[in-house]
Amino acid sequence: MKSLRFLLSLIIFFPTLVLAYTLHGTVINVHDGDTLTVQSGSDRFKVRFLGVDTPEVDYFGNTQGEPADVARDFVAGLVPVGSNITVLYDENGHDKHNRILGRVIYNDVEVNLEILKEGWGYMYFIYPFDKGMISAYSQASKFAVDNQRGLFSARYSNVLAPYDFRMKSRNLTGTNFVGDIETKMLYYPEDSYKIPVWRRAFFSDKNLAYSNGYKFF
Repeated sequence: MKSLRFLLSLIIFFPTLVLAYTLHGTVINVHDGDTLTVQSGSDRFKVRFLGVDTPEVDYFGNTQGEPADVARDFVAGLVPVGSNITVLYDENGHDKHNRILGRVIYNDVEVNLEILKEGWGYMYFIYPFDKGMISAYSQASKFAVDNQRGLFSARYSNVLAPYDFRMKSRNLTGTNFVGDIETKMLYYPEDSYKIPVWRRAFFSDKNLAYSNGYKFF
């Protein structure tokens, strides 16, 4: 009964949540701005904030320096070590590193949205994604850009988006096609800069983009 009441409260406070799986645990480490280690019972889980991409603290020995540290410290302030959190994720809720991709709830606040709203991360979705979720995250990201919060302030105007930093660090070119969630226009990876950061959605295959109404113009 207690579990049912909890799920009902989540639906009331967070109506766009996709409620398939739930992890309850305690934060034992904040690695960077988008990755936590959570203890649940005798198990430990790496949790990656769904839809959020923050500057790299350590990526194959490369770092984005100050903005990465500030983003991590911001998240550590929202969910300090010792915080008891809830992570919500669905059947697609693991990345290639086997981290849980989820929405982190603490004290009735969705931390993912707070990171975006305060500008300490970029919106980052690779299909499949929930349309209602990406719409809510897009609004939070646009708020940060419009109000020059965090990474979108003048201080960090020359900082690369984390995705671009990862590609540059390894001398790689992005392979994901990029869609504009507002216009439904599709772009090649090298043209992602043509889409405002709060309207970008990534697709590993252009046919996936086509099947979701995106197309090249």
